Amino acid sequence: MKNFVWLLAVSVSLSGCQHPSLAYITNQGDSTVSVIDAAQQTVTHTITVGKAPVGVAVSKELQRIYISNVEGQSISVIDSQTLAVTETLSIQGSPVGVALSPNSQTLYVADWYSDRILAIDTSNTKIQREVIVDKAPAGLVVSPDNKTLYVAARDSNQIVAIDTQSLTIQKRIDVGVHPFGVSLSADGKHLYSVNVYDNSISMIDLKDVEAKTHSIKVGEHPYCAMPNSDNTKLYVSNTQDDTVSVIDLNTRKLISTIKVGMTPEGLDYDARNHQVLVANWGTNDVSVIDARTDKVISTIKTGNQSRAFGQFVMQ
Repeated sequence: MKNFVWLLAVSVSLSGCQHPSLAYITNQGDSTVSVIDAAQQTVTHTITVGKAPVGVAVSKELQRIYISNVEGQSISVIDSQTLAVTETLSIQGSPVGVALSPNSQTLYVADWYSDRILAIDTSNTKIQREVIVDKAPAGLVVSPDNKTLYVAARDSNQIVAIDTQSLTIQKRIDVGVHPFGVSLSADGKHLYSVNVYDNSISMIDLKDVEAKTHSIKVGEHPYCAMPNSDNTKLYVSNTQDDTVSVIDLNTRKLISTIKVGMTPEGLDYDARNHQVLVANWGTNDVSVIDARTDKVISTIKTGNQSRAFGQFVMQ
């Protein structure tokens, strides 16, 4: 009996030590980031960053959050412990999409107007490499093995695959019209591209030599997509009909359409709390979807023009 009580006490103590899932929401209209406790579904802090923040990339390992400021032509680096901006990186261009390598050693930045990708060493940010891709690079994601960076080249209707070591283009994959947000399955076998003008998702089988692509229709002007943790469902934000589409990834069928706030843009999956967080540009808030029922369970007020483009939940 004593052993049982001791084990129970240890279990409670360890669970109490767990850090909560935190969501970092960029508010482009007021140049701030709202920090949300995902379990409590409340904003705990508001951080001032550079002008017109858009993209987000989080690193639990480095305890940092990287924010792209498109009009400020900079990257704000936030310490996740102090929630203070510790560094501002000047970017001569228009940074939009950002993504970290799995080992957090490299930050990739999509420079929208200069058609280039920057690779920045996170341990020494003065060390930067770059590669020119096609017109208007937007969403970015890195393969789990850290070998390939995938870039949505919006105006060429392609996903560009880049070797992370040599920073050379290895492959171009045709998708729908104006790809924007991209994401990967946890095992890195499937890539999901959101095609804004096609109202579709391209599901790309990366195991296939020809990178076979399947197209799935969603709502009006989709923006971002994110799979759940077991890769059974894909959630897609649709900016022009204020919804989130839910796709069954086994059948490749649309199974649900969820009404959220106005002009939903960025969304991310919170595995710890089994929920999807959706940043709504038009209503300045975040919709919280219970991923077990696919119902909106909460709406959290944030800042002006919430966007949160990228993976913004640290868990």
